[in-house]
Amino acid sequence: MSRYLRAGVIATGTALVSTLAAGVGVAPAQAATCASGAACNTTTTFDITAGALEITVPDTVALANDAAPDGYAWGQLGAITVNDARASATPSWTATVTSGDFITAGGNDPGETVDATNVYYCSGPATATTGDGTFTPGQTGCAAPPPVTGESLGAAKTAFAHTGGTGNNSATWNPLIGIDTALANVGGTYTGTIAHVVA
Repeated sequence: MSRYLRAGVIATGTALVSTLAAGVGVAPAQAATCASGAACNTTTTFDITAGALEITVPDTVALANDAAPDGYAWGQLGAITVNDARASATPSWTATVTSGDFITAGGNDPGETVDATNVYYCSGPATATTGDGTFTPGQTGCAAPPPVTGESLGAAKTAFAHTGGTGNNSATWNPLIGIDTALANVGGTYTGTIAHVVA
């Protein structure tokens, strides 16, 4: 046998040994071998994914009912939704609401401003909920003025809250906004910001 042939045989044999060695121990893991009639168990896992706690509000709203000086503007703000996707064992949350002043024509004169203390918020009951636990409105007994109902937004107020239960939940409500204008207020379109925060 020529030295070239012998070298080829040796090289082929080495490659075969290397391939077999590489295959040792790569078989997929197997369940235990069990006797006839005995339970043969496979441990199985899966994940439940957790998300975030979020609140969704309308971008822009024009209240349905305008006011005269020393009167009331009022209307529904639109659907406010808290979605709690944290998959928590203790999924409690509170949504709070605040308001800025409402102004027209730059708000440079006293008659061009409606102070936040004269902006009233009434959450009313939830229009929809999912999940378990207790859903509690911040205010009840909402009705068209006069008088205004709910709470003044001169300071932060609770809009809605959830306690108890487990896993995910959500709540939607449509609050009534009432604005008590002053006799000194001038005509114009008044603009302000009502802000919700959930935590």
